[in-house]
Amino acid sequence: MDQILEKIINFLPKLTDPIVIDVTSTILLFLGVILLKALLIRGFSSETRLPFDKRKRRAIHIRNLMIFIFITGVIFIWSKELHALALSFVALAFAIVLAFKEVISSANWEIFRATTDAYSVGDYIEINGMRGVVLDHNFLSTTIQELGPGKRSNQISGRSITIPNNIFLTAPLINESYMRDYVLHTLTIPMSIDDDIERAEEILLEAANEECEGYLESARRHFDSLRYKLNIGLSSVEPRVTIEMYEPNRVNLILRFPTPFAKKWVREQHILKRFLREFKSQGNSGPDPAPADNSD
Repeated sequence: MDQILEKIINFLPKLTDPIVIDVTSTILLFLGVILLKALLIRGFSSETRLPFDKRKRRAIHIRNLMIFIFITGVIFIWSKELHALALSFVALAFAIVLAFKEVISSANWEIFRATTDAYSVGDYIEINGMRGVVLDHNFLSTTIQELGPGKRSNQISGRSITIPNNIFLTAPLINESYMRDYVLHTLTIPMSIDDDIERAEEILLEAANEECEGYLESARRHFDSLRYKLNIGLSSVEPRVTIEMYEPNRVNLILRFPTPFAKKWVREQHILKRFLREFKSQGNSGPDPAPADNSD
């Protein structure tokens, strides 16, 4: 019998156990708050000289004060356990962030993209050497239809590329269709300084003006609206040619002209073919074969 009683005593929690002390203190606090609330409300209710609505407000104030005292007391009683629990939550949160760092970064980019309208389906974008048309995007990745080969080609390669969204947070993003309907496109023609530069410039500008004649006014209105909407400076949208000397005895003729975004490569080819045809027909050797970088 003595052994059974000893086992029961050992099984029951001891009064010195911190959990037992905290539970007991919480119960006593709860009973004390209930008793104090009842005494205070009874005391104010007995003052019949006060209007009913004023006594009602005091009763509500007492109730709220007692709730505040109880919550404060519980936090004070369980402070050690709450501290340990908070540390556990912090450690758990840190582990979750560390494990899902890439996923969280990708989701953050999608929120940023939607907020800033960095790109949308149908836009032509380039990042980390990958260039294509946006087919789809979600919280984890962006899928593009690859264009290539190279930066100057507008041909669909037949492949799609799925890009994790976290890459957009660490690399510069180029949106080629930022200006939407019309863009300012550039065509670079390398030449020798011994060529007839002035005549080449004249032919190139004539070809561009003739190619742009049918939509120049519409392009002008488009860029005028962008000038005020996006607060960008565009002095003129008419075709223009500038000359750049990129090394001794060699120059670049750089043509800038407006064009519908979807037709920019077609317009470029028309202008380039006409320029080569007319420039060579006048007895010139043609543009220097040295490669040049054409970009928008």
